[in-house]
Amino acid sequence: MSKPKTVVFGLDGAHFELIEPWIERGELPNVERVVSSGVTADLQSVLPPVTSPNWKAYMTGKNPGKIGIYWWENVDTDAQRVYYPSERKNTNTEFWELIAGDSGAGVVGTPTTYPPKSVDGFVVAGAPDGENTEYAAPSDIESELERELDYRVTKRHRLNVDRESAVEEILDLIDKRFRAADHLLSEYDVDFLQVTTFYLNSLHHFLWDSEETLAGWKTVDEHLGDYLDQGYNVVLMSDHGSTRIETAFNINSWLESEEYLSLDAGTSDLLHRFGITTDRLIHLASTLGVQGVAERLAPQWLLKHIPDNSGELTRESKTDNVDWEATAAIASGQGPVYLTTDPDEPQYESLRTKLKRELELLTDPSGRPIANGVYRGEEVYDGRFVDEAPDLVVDQRPGVHITGGIGRDEIFTEPTEDGWLAENKRSGLFAATGPDFTSGELEELSILDLAPTFLHLHDCEVPNDMDGRVAKSAFSSRSDARAREVQYQTPEGKEAERDRIREVAHRISL
Repeated sequence: MSKPKTVVFGLDGAHFELIEPWIERGELPNVERVVSSGVTADLQSVLPPVTSPNWKAYMTGKNPGKIGIYWWENVDTDAQRVYYPSERKNTNTEFWELIAGDSGAGVVGTPTTYPPKSVDGFVVAGAPDGENTEYAAPSDIESELERELDYRVTKRHRLNVDRESAVEEILDLIDKRFRAADHLLSEYDVDFLQVTTFYLNSLHHFLWDSEETLAGWKTVDEHLGDYLDQGYNVVLMSDHGSTRIETAFNINSWLESEEYLSLDAGTSDLLHRFGITTDRLIHLASTLGVQGVAERLAPQWLLKHIPDNSGELTRESKTDNVDWEATAAIASGQGPVYLTTDPDEPQYESLRTKLKRELELLTDPSGRPIANGVYRGEEVYDGRFVDEAPDLVVDQRPGVHITGGIGRDEIFTEPTEDGWLAENKRSGLFAATGPDFTSGELEELSILDLAPTFLHLHDCEVPNDMDGRVAKSAFSSRSDARAREVQYQTPEGKEAERDRIREVAHRISL
């Protein structure tokens, strides 16, 4: 007798906090079927609770110290730059590559899978880091999806610029993720399917519990119903959760006020003073219908110095606007903090301890702490890239949105000033039903546990360099996965060798 197929719905930013009222009102009947008949858990993300690196942590079973990606930016204080090491996205083996080698696997829409790897099955890369070309493997899938579904990976409209058009586009993109998965599943004989929608989280961030967000969830629910009566193992999971923002903490503004950070942003200040901001330029270009052309033709040096409406500069644009020689610390959004002092220098640990303590004691305007905790990097991460890890990691309190830009005057701001109503939190969603899963609630589950758990479910060896564990308690007593001993793959195994070959090839290409 063949084993049941496994279908995983990846729901970026999902948590029970948002959807429970809709379930109780009967708005999401198929989600309710999974929750009531299956096993559920709060799925704990790695720090920081962000799309990147958490999707990589999910698909590799490894913490960011082994992956080398710590947010949507890494901060290299030695080279005095802020950058995203995109070349590292494909250097580790994803668990579905191992499943595919035995029984075929298909992946649609998962963030941080661009450019797509070839597997025994198919991969269609996802937003927000994907592109609208060269996003599929095998490559002929791309023209097929565009012909059949008018498929796109990334959206054109922005929720903070053109809400109505952006919502309409997002609902269409969510629907097409699942329609593409259905279409490909009918063509490819795979035993594992992962279909993910990133843009659900965009609705969470900007619109929270609005009717538009509910419409996105109803689209998910409708497609979910197509799989529940087919004898599959059906899993709902997220990379992190979401919660309403109470206050925004502009951490780099605080670091600047405490003289840890020094800026060199004269050009940006001048542009902001004259009303030249990214928000206004995007709105103008969108109104004129030339947004894509404007983004391609604008000089890069200018783009690096144009602030948003609040005067803030983000991500790579921070590189040229920081006075690195006069800076002791700089932060990314949602948790990571980097010191410019070398760890071997005698003042390093005293500086880190002082900054850690100050952040632990810091409160928002209501008098509540901004953090659940502040950790040293080595307490959170381990692996070959741990020397590039943040020196401190702030576990932001639910309700606190830590922004990562530079250039704001205010340390604390209202959430609407960013356009976001909701922020990420560590507790995400896990719910599973089907022949191999039990019912009830698990105490806690890590996102790192899912890769080894799915490998074991599909009777594959678990690489012993994965950080997660097989969650046998999620399986039914009727499933052989509950009783079967976990088989581990040694470092000398074929996948470890494949990883070494990829690493050598990458170094040669640099």
